[in-house]
Amino acid sequence: MKTVSILLLLVCAQSIWAFDFEQLRRTASFDNSALGLNASSGELNLAAPEPAARQDDGFIWRRDFCWTRGKELNADRMGMPVTFCITSMELTGGINENPKLKLQGSALSGTFNLKIGPPGDGLFKATAVIFERMPMIQVCAPAEGAYIEFIILIDERGKIVSDPQTKSFYGTTPDTCSSAWNYREIKYEMKSE
Repeated sequence: MKTVSILLLLVCAQSIWAFDFEQLRRTASFDNSALGLNASSGELNLAAPEPAARQDDGFIWRRDFCWTRGKELNADRMGMPVTFCITSMELTGGINENPKLKLQGSALSGTFNLKIGPPGDGLFKATAVIFERMPMIQVCAPAEGAYIEFIILIDERGKIVSDPQTKSFYGTTPDTCSSAWNYREIKYEMKSE
């Protein structure tokens, strides 16, 4: 009777241990590829696997997006960058509550107010002015200004779903009180990698 009890106890203990181990494996996502277990050679490599490209809700990191423009005296005088790159984009706030676009890159980085247009095909067009120069304007006097718009598409959750586009403009007016601004586009082209 004592031997049967011990055998029964050993069988139950082994079953419980196997069940607990299986639960642990499922909960911790403990699989052979994560540990680098090489079953054929019996080696165990505890090095962590290479992380995938960072991408989560509202944050996109695909590659560097870079733009360049040709020689343009007015744009140069206004301080518009000849070349700039954006390495990360993040939507902060919500679509309806204080939406902002956080950019990191060369020449132009920071957090910018977003203007979000009405949905079309389930997506929203979001525009941020990421560069703006307007020298001190005197009342009823000539003036000039320049700006760069950064345009993306976002879904209803605020997730960025498109590569960015830019539009840039230089404008003048002979009289800030009585004349309209005359803007012309400064062409930036996306640089290939």
